[in-house]
Parts: sequence; C-alpha cells; structure tokens
Amino acid sequence: MTNTWISWYQWYMAMNRAAELGEFLKSRRARLEPADVGIGESGRWRRVVGLRREEVAPLAGIGVDYYTRLEQGRVQGVSNEVLDAVADALRLTPAEREYVRNLSRPPSTEPASRVVRPAVQDLLDSLADTPAYILGPMADILAWNQLASALFVDFAKLTVQQRNWSHLLFEDERIQALFDDPMIGARDNVAFLRLMNSRYPNDTEMTDLIARMLTRSTTFRDLWDKRNVAEKSYCEYLLHHPLVGDMTLGFQGAFLPDEPGKLLVTYTAARESASADRLRQLSAHIQHPDRTHPTPIGGRTH
Repeated sequence: MTNTWISWYQWYMAMNRAAELGEFLKSRRARLEPADVGIGESGRWRRVVGLRREEVAPLAGIGVDYYTRLEQGRVQGVSNEVLDAVADALRLTPAEREYVRNLSRPPSTEPASRVVRPAVQDLLDSLADTPAYILGPMADILAWNQLASALFVDFAKLTVQQRNWSHLLFEDERIQALFDDPMIGARDNVAFLRLMNSRYPNDTEMTDLIARMLTRSTTFRDLWDKRNVAEKSYCEYLLHHPLVGDMTLGFQGAFLPDEPGKLLVTYTAARESASADRLRQLSAHIQHPDRTHPTPIGGRTH
C-alpha cells in the first residue's frame, strides 16, 4: 500500500502540475464570498460554495472559457500576467502567488541541498541562550544547538527520518504533549511542506516523505487535501515543558542567504516574562546540570 501511494504521488507531481494548479485555484475560489470581491447578491440562494467561475473570470480580465480550462488543467504555459491577474481576483497571499507560479513553470531539476556549512553550526552554537536550528525544505532538522534539543527532544538520538517535523508533530507523542495545541504546528508544517514541494518537485526525498505521511496519518492527509500553503516566518506557541513548565515562545524563521531552502529558526520569549525566566532556567540547566535542579513553575495554562 505504501509503495503504491509513493509511486502515485511521485507520478502525480511530475505529470500533473497543471491539474494541481487547477485544483488549487478551485480551492481558493471556494473560500471567497461574493461580498469579499464587491459582488452584491441581495440574499440570493447560491448552488456553489464560494465564487462561480463566471464571477472570477471578469475580475481577472480573462474569458470564462479560458479560466474554466485553467481550472481543468487544460492550459499550458500560462503567462505571468494572467497568473497575477487571477491571483489578484482570488485574493491570494504572497505564498499562494508563489505556489501558483511554481506550478505553472517548468519544474526545477535541482534537489535542495541538505549540507550545512561548519560556519552555520558555529552560528547556532553561539546562540547559547536561544533555541535554534536549521530547517531544510522538507521540514527536516539539519543542524541544531543544545538548547533546541533541551526544549524539544534530543535530536542526536533520532534517526534521520525521525528528525523531521512531519514525523515529530504527527507521530511523536512527546512532541504532541509538549505543544498546547499540536494542530497549530501541524497545519503550519503541512502548508510549508506543500509550498516547498512546489519549489523542489523533483526532490525524491521530499516526495517520499509526503507520500509516506499520506499513508500513515489521516490528519496529515486531511490537512494536505485543504491545499493551504504558507511560509514559515513568525508565530507563537504555548509549550508545556516537563522540566521548567509552561512557556509562550515566538517562532521566527528566516532563509539563509546563499543557502537555498535552508531556514534559520529561533524561539524567543518576551522580555521580563515568566517564559523568559523559564527559558533561562532551561539554558542554565544544560550548561551546568550538576549545579541546577529546575522544577516546573506553575501549572498548565489553558
């Protein structure tokens, strides 16, 4: 069963990028209401969810027949001008606009590099009081510092396949218990993975991962079917750490210059907050485990 899914997914992404573009446009059309784009309905009952094709086409300045064929995956070589017009009509986010463009151009044959330069590891190690790691294009953890391992899990003890946020969020009970709402991270993970897959469609490790997760997790499959795409930039997570207690940490991600597909991720707490105190306590413990004995501070926050 697993091999069948993997083969199907690899074939689909290699051969049906136009079809995926059409399905994505349909999903974005379905989330819009007429009022969102200035179309008055006066309480009329509608047979479709979201906008009709006949309503999107004029907003984009293209013919209804052309837009219909676009959604049916029957148009090749769509111009950037048309894609931009459709993106404007459907109110696409910057990440969604990139996704549309990625699907409409010839796929890159270059796989993403997973080699981390020693200088990057030195950078991570210098951030002794900040949990930090390097995220690869398939949400794989390529390098990390000690505090990141103390915050989440000892990455060094995981296999390469396990050292991936899809595995951790959907299959590792320790990580699921750590997050107050694991679904926030799960949604972010799937949306990021879909966007990265459009950038690196011929990356076999990535397509293997996606196909594997589609077979092993119904939650992953349900989120994947929603076709959401997003960059990893900033959000907040409430963590229930077993050693120091509850912490609200801000996730911040930035792509490294001259390192395609590699994201530097850091977690920080608001200054002079209880979370900052607990993060410092965790840092002190890993630097001097014989001299510190942290205990959880306070109960869970809901």
